[in-house]
Order: sequence, then C-alpha cells, then structure tokens
Amino acid sequence: MLLTKLSVKSDMSSDILGERRLTLREKQDRILEADIKTVLSYRAWIQAKTNNSFDSTRILGIVAVTKGSENYLPYTIPKIIQQISEIGLMADIVIGLNNGFECPAVIDHFTTLSNVQVIRLYTGEKLANNTPAKIFDNLMCKGTPYYLTNIDKPHLKHRIFVVHQQEGEHSAGKIRVLRDIYSSLLLKSIDNGWIPPKFLITFDAESQFLVEQKDSVIEPESNGLKLIVSQLQKQPEIDILGTRNIFVVYQRYIIDETEILLPNFSEPLPPIQWFMNIFYGRYNGFQTKPGGGTFGKTDVIVSLLAVISERYPGVRGEDTQLTILAKHIGFIGDIFLDVVSTNKTPSVTDIAVDNPSQKAWMEQVYRWSTAHQGLKLLYGEHNIKMMADDGFPWFTVTKPIEFWKRVMENEKINLYTIIKKLRFLAVAFFISRQIENRSRRNPDILQGNEAKAFW
Repeated sequence: MLLTKLSVKSDMSSDILGERRLTLREKQDRILEADIKTVLSYRAWIQAKTNNSFDSTRILGIVAVTKGSENYLPYTIPKIIQQISEIGLMADIVIGLNNGFECPAVIDHFTTLSNVQVIRLYTGEKLANNTPAKIFDNLMCKGTPYYLTNIDKPHLKHRIFVVHQQEGEHSAGKIRVLRDIYSSLLLKSIDNGWIPPKFLITFDAESQFLVEQKDSVIEPESNGLKLIVSQLQKQPEIDILGTRNIFVVYQRYIIDETEILLPNFSEPLPPIQWFMNIFYGRYNGFQTKPGGGTFGKTDVIVSLLAVISERYPGVRGEDTQLTILAKHIGFIGDIFLDVVSTNKTPSVTDIAVDNPSQKAWMEQVYRWSTAHQGLKLLYGEHNIKMMADDGFPWFTVTKPIEFWKRVMENEKINLYTIIKKLRFLAVAFFISRQIENRSRRNPDILQGNEAKAFW
C-alpha cells in the first residue's frame, strides 16, 4: 500500500514537473514567434518605404568600437574600403564610438584618404538602456536630427560616418551603440526617403576578410570581401551569408609609422580556440553567422539587428541571436567557407585583465558561454541547438576520419602530432565543461534594468 502511494506521488510529481517544463517551452516558443513576427514586420516596412528598391552602387558597413579599437582601425577600415573599390562599388561605413570612446588620431587619418568623405555625427542623451538616442551633425546636438541621404556628387566616392556616442548611464555596451545606429540612423533615414545600399556587412574593429584555399591556406593579401559579395550578386535568392570566423593571435607591427595589431597566423592558439577553428561553420551547432563578418541583404540584416538591439539591451551574442532568428524565419543563407574573417584571441599565456587568476583565453570562452546560456533561457535549447550548441561535439566521434583529416591539414602526420592534438582535444573538452558549469550559474540577463552593459 505504501509503495503504491509512493508510486502515485512520484507519478504526480513527474506530471507537475512535465507541465512546468511544457509551460516554459511554450513561453520560449511564444517569445521566439513574437521576435520573428516583429523582424518580418520591420522588413515589410523597409520594403514598402523603399518600394523594394536598393542602391546597387554602394555597400553599407557597420562596426561598433570601444577602447583598444584604435590598434586595428587604421588598417582595417582603409583595407575594407580598398576591397570594396576593387569590386567597382562605393562604401558607406558607419563607425559607432561607444560610450564616449574617442580616437581622434585615427579619425584624422581617415580624412587624408583619397576619395573619402568623413562625416562626424553625435548622439544625444540615452534615456534608457533600450531607447535609441537621437543623432545630430553637431556636438551640441541641436536642431533637426541627422538623416542619411543618397549621394549625388560623383567626386565624393566613399563615406565614413563616425557616430560619437555620448557617455552615459545607459550607453555602455556594443548592443547599445548598435541600437542608436540601426534605429536612429538607418531606420529613421529610410523613413525620411533614404534608399540604402543593397548589401550590408557587419564587422569588428579587427576584422579582415581573406580567401581560404581548399587546402586551408589563407591568403593574407586576398580580397575575401570581393568573393563573398560576388556570391551574393550571382545568387539573388540568398538573404544572408556568414564568413568562416577564425581565431588568430594578433601582434604589433609598425606600418607607415603607425603601430597597429595584425593577425599572426603562425602563433599557436589556445586549445578551445584551436578546436573551434577546425569545426566552425562546418557542423550543426556551430553555424553562427559572426558579428565580425556577416554579409547580406540590407533589409534583412537591418530588420534582424533592429529587433535584437531594441528588445535585448543585455545581449552580447547578437550574432548568435541573429543566426537563430534568421534560421527560424526561413531566410536563405549559410556559412561561406571560402572566405574567413579574422577574430582576435589571446595567446596561451595572456592573463585576463579583470581576473588575474585566470588565463585570458579562458575568460573569452566564458563570455561566449554566459551569452549562450542567456539565449538558451530566452528561446529554449530546442530552438537554438542546431545553430548554436555548447554541448559535446559528437561529430568528433561520428565522423572521426573527416575530423582528423581537418586536424592534420598543413601538419606532418606523425606520432608526435597525433599525441599533441589528442592532448589538445582532451584539454579543450575538460576546460569547456568547467566553463559551461560556471556559466550556467551566471547567464547573461538580456532584458530589464538588471541587463548589464557588455562589450
């Protein structure tokens, strides 16, 4: 009799737990559906405002930057403009200087570039973490807000718009300067008659777009941007394409008497970053379109990032969230494996600035993991796993020959390298599990007053 009662009680507990899980799952599905609906609404609005007509002579580039970016921008911005020129197109680059960050020497350098017009813009006060600040063309932020217009002077070829975001309580964080750019600049400009470029690229301060040959050889002087834009032009059904993001240790160089940081492809990588370079973009669960290198139709990307930056002022994995939404909406796209975008990672020995007891590369992975946990709570693991997964990469077991073939690319196959890579794999596995357990206790808060300001 007692056993029967215990069994009934156990069954009831299981049913209650199941109902709670179902309720949570349904809530996550409703949130995802609401975000999808809003993205599609934004896109329909943009297409209606522009009469579904876009400027095919220009490419729009968006980058948000903060302290330290001055070490990359003197090289990456001119390089991107050069690559766009080689396609025969013109560039409209928007640089968001987050939360009072300034790099006057870098901006002054841009004014010396040939065929480039630099336009300085300034944000007013940001009243809440999810409220866009108005943008003006004067430091006092007086008069009518600034709106983009279509260029009608042939001699003004490329444009760099520098958005100086006012320092403030609600300003700090990449997603928050992106909110100002996508809402107050891009959407408001479209509302006022601006016809935006057909294609948009998102990138980071250190991003370089390079061609990767079939044998995994990266060409440092190649024009990967040209290759991926050509792919978009040849296949108009594609909505969005991500580059294959690769992690690289950067080192200091002097170019034209300017000290900058550039990728050193020969520098050894930390275990997890090394492992991610092998599988990124090639397997389910590792298909995030990177914030440091995503290309696509302007109406698609603007709609996605306008919604993300509007609703989630605490998100730092906006690229992962973009990928999730794009997939569920049905936007056509993929990771374009022939083009890589470089992403800075610490060296194996670097120490974290804000946590001296921890290696910097581990803290980088921890930031990714807490961002992932926040999105998992928001949309549910069942809705994000195919695009972004922090679980064990089972393809190393289910497809061992393919996996080890990639491991051994550009390396001599001998007993020493096999043992070395097996050790790296073991270290990556155990440390990633430790970081995952730690991040589960501290997921990112994406909304509300408790949402933190993340870079």
